[in-house]
Amino acid sequence: MNELRMRIAGESWTLHAERAMYWPRHKALLVTDVHFGKGSVLRRAGLAVPTGQTSGDLARLDALIAHYEPQRVFVLGDLVHGAAPLDAPWIRMVSAWRQRHAAIAMILIAGNHDRHFDARELGFEVITESLRISDIVLRHAPGEIDGCYVLAGHVHPGVLLHDGWRRHRLPAFRFDEHCGLLPAFGTLTGLHETPPAPGERIVAVTPAGLVPMGP
Repeated sequence: MNELRMRIAGESWTLHAERAMYWPRHKALLVTDVHFGKGSVLRRAGLAVPTGQTSGDLARLDALIAHYEPQRVFVLGDLVHGAAPLDAPWIRMVSAWRQRHAAIAMILIAGNHDRHFDARELGFEVITESLRISDIVLRHAPGEIDGCYVLAGHVHPGVLLHDGWRRHRLPAFRFDEHCGLLPAFGTLTGLHETPPAPGERIVAVTPAGLVPMGP
């Protein structure tokens, strides 16, 4: 299944297999760790990384926006991967994409990689620390905040699944009592998988769709 509806911190959410969350009450789409420009950074370092990640990730965002018709898009940090000249091809692509969605508010909760590039150049509003909406706090790094539930990224959460003798490392949504982690959205992102904690709800992102694992 491509979508899974969940109740988290008293709010209704929809998880999507394209590694995004939708918040119906606020008509908000949430993604994290897009890392635009990472392929360019790696190629400059001499690594043979194929091109096309930016156009592919923008197409995935286009499909999510067409599906949910959000009024706001929140990026929970690391929209970009590193410094880049303003005439870089990926910057032109992202800027043109942003102009096509000019009616949608796009807000970046700045992450550690975002310090290398001013996302306002791409048409994003930038919040440096965190944003509280009702009792939900949006931020880049996970943590606990009294009286609130935190949604974050940064970790690139994953899970290890066993299929007979095969092992699969997969992106995952992970929710504990105080904090929820979204999987990294960007194509060129790694994974950090840890064993499930007691009471943690985990939803793996598989090639066939979402697979709930936790209680």
